[in-house]
Amino acid sequence: MKPDWRDGYHTALAYPALFHRELTPAWLAATASALGYRAPDLSAPYTWCELGCGPGLGALVTAAANPAGQFHAVDFDPAAIAHARALADEAAIANAHFLHAGFAELAEADDTALPPLDFIVLHGVLSWISPANRRAVLRIVARWLKPGGIACLAYMSQPGGAPMMALQRLLRRCADISADTAAGLETGGILLRALRDGGAGQFAVVRGLGLQLDHMAAQPPGYLAHEFLGAHWEPLHVADMLAALADIGCGFLGSATPQENIDAVSIPAQSLPVIAAIEDPALRETAKDIARNQSLRRDIYQRAPHPLAAAEHRAALEALSFVALPGAPRKGGLRFETRVGPVDGPAAMFSPLLAALADGKPRRFRELMTLPDYAGRGGLLNQASQMLLWAGYLHPASPAADAAPARALNRALWRRTAAGREHEYGWIAAPAIGSGLPATRGAMLAAHALRQNPALQGKALFEAVAASPRGEETDAAALTAFERETLPAWRRLGAL
Repeated sequence: MKPDWRDGYHTALAYPALFHRELTPAWLAATASALGYRAPDLSAPYTWCELGCGPGLGALVTAAANPAGQFHAVDFDPAAIAHARALADEAAIANAHFLHAGFAELAEADDTALPPLDFIVLHGVLSWISPANRRAVLRIVARWLKPGGIACLAYMSQPGGAPMMALQRLLRRCADISADTAAGLETGGILLRALRDGGAGQFAVVRGLGLQLDHMAAQPPGYLAHEFLGAHWEPLHVADMLAALADIGCGFLGSATPQENIDAVSIPAQSLPVIAAIEDPALRETAKDIARNQSLRRDIYQRAPHPLAAAEHRAALEALSFVALPGAPRKGGLRFETRVGPVDGPAAMFSPLLAALADGKPRRFRELMTLPDYAGRGGLLNQASQMLLWAGYLHPASPAADAAPARALNRALWRRTAAGREHEYGWIAAPAIGSGLPATRGAMLAAHALRQNPALQGKALFEAVAASPRGEETDAAALTAFERETLPAWRRLGAL
């Protein structure tokens, strides 16, 4: 009998359309450069592949925002791949290619199934699939990742994910005994909240677990089903991952979450001397995970790692370019809410950088280095920029690119949102940063209305959005903020 292609993975509810900035080429190349490694050259043709792409939004936004690259995406769910291909065809995104295959099938496929790859990325999937499929993922990386290529593997991790194991089993059991998966998830959530509110010991002992439960309650059923209902659900240990990647010639560079590459703001101060004394990389990362109570890792690995000499590292940093994102403050002191609690960032460290980028134009690192506050202090500027990237205030800027594909995809996303199609997309493509920008339903509906009638503004725009099939919950104040702040930023970043 042919094995079940699902292999214990939940498929009753469709996976939501998600985008992760940390998986994009610009983000990964900039982070690798900041860490002191030679990144793939994004000014030359390059290739990228997402394993477990779901309905394809992440791959499509990334492809549309980076027309110089070739983007491949793989999923075993035929409905997800059909959705991705249909959206790619609708928007005429010619550099996005979708492959319907399971990981085990792809790992044994002909060499021509994929081209040699500069980037291989996945998010969450490793924690949800069987050990056999995890080994297949490693075979895929071993076969197709180029020397010098980057793999970004995001997964639920120990020890922070361990307290969720009992909650996951309870949710899975509730779904199993219910005739309807979504109803079973709702029943499980109600039961868990009742246990928490009734003083259940696990919630009393594990600080923050109740807040995680509240976060879960805000997620759609499709997200919860894929996140928690798989038969092979497992938070992984970083030492095991480092060893498995080392076996296929990939070395650990750091985290795609920039804040986690700065120990001073991601590890409790009392633990810093202990961790600084650890020489073994796997032991050190394990200790860091314990210090942070890490529940999600976004590891960056490089095939045949290429560390940069000091002069090369400086040159790579100086070539980086940054741009401010919508909502970025114009000056600070700032307070960052980190895994180890609030961290205050002094104004002297951040204000000059924020002020230099406040006009919305990209600035190169070498130009920012000429500011008096950073002269001769490249390390300080590097840390400041990495913290602002993590906080969502800055983004690496991309070389000038044809904005037409991004705008075509965005129009398709706006149309589908207005038509009430099956997915809440929540992101649009922005070629100036080679990435995506978050977009509320109201913003998507407003952009669609403006596409049909560019003269709309103020009350007329609000009325047009409110009258649309999905615009009944439009907030007037939010739409005013969209017109005043978001719309100009979208234009500046090439989204429309």
